Amino acid sequence: MVRRYVKAYLSLIGIIAACVGVSVAQGAGWRPALAGMPLYVIVFGGITYQLIREIVNLKKQEREHRASAETKEY
Repeated sequence: MVRRYVKAYLSLIGIIAACVGVSVAQGAGWRPALAGMPLYVIVFGGITYQLIREIVNLKKQEREHRASAETKEY
């Protein structure tokens, strides 16, 4: 799970770097790349949301597993 989200965050950094690289290569500097900031924030939020959802689901499954293991003991 951690590996997948590290890749996702690194991919986001790669997207931003590519946009800045193209902007700088065209001679416009890095400031025009800021126009994509809403997209970057949305993608970052989406990755973070999925990460949090997955952590919550894992904790929920762990609790359910422990509860079912406790009932089997009796």
